[in-house]
Amino acid sequence: MALRIRLSPPTTDLEGGVRRAHLTLALLSTATHAALLLLELTHARQQLGVLGVGLGISVVMGALIALQWVPARLLAVLLSYGLPLWTVAEVLRSALTDQGIPPQYYLTVGIVTVVIFSSLPPERAFVATALMTAGVGAVVVLLAPLDIPLLLYALFLVGMIAFLALYGQSVHTERVRGELLRTQAHTDPLTGILNRRGGGQHLDEVVAHGSGTRAAALLLDIDRFKSINDTHGHALGDEVLAQVARAAQGAAGPEATVTRWGGEEFLVVWPDLEPQQAYAAASRLLEAVRTLRVGGLPGLTVSAGLAFASEAQERDELVNLADRRMYAAKEAGGDRWL
Repeated sequence: MALRIRLSPPTTDLEGGVRRAHLTLALLSTATHAALLLLELTHARQQLGVLGVGLGISVVMGALIALQWVPARLLAVLLSYGLPLWTVAEVLRSALTDQGIPPQYYLTVGIVTVVIFSSLPPERAFVATALMTAGVGAVVVLLAPLDIPLLLYALFLVGMIAFLALYGQSVHTERVRGELLRTQAHTDPLTGILNRRGGGQHLDEVVAHGSGTRAAALLLDIDRFKSINDTHGHALGDEVLAQVARAAQGAAGPEATVTRWGGEEFLVVWPDLEPQQAYAAASRLLEAVRTLRVGGLPGLTVSAGLAFASEAQERDELVNLADRRMYAAKEAGGDRWL
């Protein structure tokens, strides 16, 4: 299967990830508020209104996210800036109208911090979180100084969440960068298929594992490729290489791996194939190349050599056998496989 480089995920994938993160938070918030409301119903009954409103908001937000009635980016902005304002407003209202600030509000500060860092870039998340904690801190210091210990615990929780969020983003970034570098190291940039390093490792795995002796390798070389470069230029030559790689992958089938082995040579590997199936696939591949029309060229052909793992003890021996048969096909006039 062709391996292609993707430098960045499409926007739909990014929005889908944001939406899934917010749906998870909404479900957690719903479960938490439901549990707290149940405890209030059976015990104190002092915060039924606040918890009821919180549960209602969580359910509505979860429904909006699940039904995709609000664009993911707009939802992220609303949650990241709306929730901090709501939190500060609720803390202020409780400090002014109630006998104190409910302890669960300090937990809410931490929950909102999670939402902020899951929705915004780090710099903007820091600003939004700092404004929220500054607002809550001012209310506590001025109107509820006895709650300063709880405020300090909340600030510690906010700091830990911010640290873990940034650490997680850093780890994820390094992992993505590592995957990209590994992909680039094993991919031919012109054709998008495996290069010799990646194809060689894949062939090692095929020979060493699985069916082993049922593997087949077809090494093919584009006939008269040097004259194409010399007569029509390297730009057309590059297009020929890309088109042949695409045709080879399509004709070889989904189980095959196509590698640019070097220059105008391509190696096709099937991990598990009967000889008669391999013969048919080789003929099909040569016919697919014959039908290509690139830049007005009269026609393209390849010479190929087919070898089986049952004929060789090691990877290099298998490739060398296919190589000898490929050159024999070329010396016989090309446009054939042996």
